[in-house]
Amino acid sequence: MFDFSQYRCYFSLIKEAILGSKELNYRLMASKDYVYYKKGIIFSKAPHKEHQLTKIIRLNLLKEQKGWFLRNTYDFDSKEATSFWFIIKDTFGGMEALSRRTRNKVRHALKFFEIREISVELMREQGYDVYWDSFQRYFHTTDTVASRSFFLAELNQQKEGREFWGVIDKTNGTLVAYSENYCKEQMCEYFMLKARTSYLRGGYYPFYGLLYKMDEYYLALVKMRYVSAGSRSATEHSNIQPFLISILGFRKAYTKLSLTYTPWLKWIISVLYPMRQHIPNLQMQALLRLEAMSRGDI
Repeated sequence: MFDFSQYRCYFSLIKEAILGSKELNYRLMASKDYVYYKKGIIFSKAPHKEHQLTKIIRLNLLKEQKGWFLRNTYDFDSKEATSFWFIIKDTFGGMEALSRRTRNKVRHALKFFEIREISVELMREQGYDVYWDSFQRYFHTTDTVASRSFFLAELNQQKEGREFWGVIDKTNGTLVAYSENYCKEQMCEYFMLKARTSYLRGGYYPFYGLLYKMDEYYLALVKMRYVSAGSRSATEHSNIQPFLISILGFRKAYTKLSLTYTPWLKWIISVLYPMRQHIPNLQMQALLRLEAMSRGDI
C-alpha cells in the first residue's frame, strides 16, 4: 500500500505557501486601499467594500503609513445594531416622501437658489469664503481652519470621483453653500458640506434644497446604490447627521468597528479611558469616544 505519511510535510508546506501568497496579495490590496487621515489610517473606498483585516495586516499598515491608529469597519449595513454606523440613504421618494413642513422648506430653497453641480473654477473664486464662514458656528471641533493657499492647493489636486455641488443666490450670483462629494463603487459620499452662516438664518434653507437635489440626482437619475454623509462623528460638533435622519430620510447603516493603536497610544488610551469624561483636550476626547464606540460603551 502506498504510504502518504512521507508526503504530509510537503502538503503542509504547499498549504502554507498558498495561504501565505493569499495573505501577501491581501496585504498589498489593503496597502492601496487605506490612507492617512488626521493621524489615523482609514479605508479610502466605499464602506460596503471594506472587510475585516487580520492583525498582521493592521499592524503592517500602521507601520507603513506611520499612523497613530487604524480604523477597520466591516459587516456594513448589518442587521445587528452596533455602536458605530454610516449615515446613508438608499431610496428617493421625491417631495411626497417628505413632511409638509420639509417640502415647504425645500421649495423655498429652490425658489431663492440655483442648485447644481459646479466647476472647480467657481470653488476657487468663492469656495474659501464659504468654507471660512462656516467655521464660525462650530464650538467643539478638532478641525483647524485651513489657510486660503492650502484650500486652493487642495482644489488643484486631481482626486478621483470628486464632484462639487453648489447653492447659488439667484439675485447676485453668490455661492451660498457647497458640498464636496466623492463618488465610487456605486455610491456617493457627501464628504463636506459648508454654508455661509448668514444664509442659515432668515428662512433660506440652503441645505434643504442642496441635499434634496443631490439625493434626486444620485439616487433617482444616476441610480447609485446609496449616498452617505459619512460615519458616526466622534466629536458631534455638527447637527447635520441627526438632521439628515429625522428630516430627510437618511438612516443608520450599522457596521462593526475595530481599532488598532501604536504601542505608545494604546498605553495612553488604556490609562485615560476610565477618566474619559474629564479630559479637556478635544482631540483626545474624540479618540476616547471612538474607543468607547468600538467597545460598545456609547
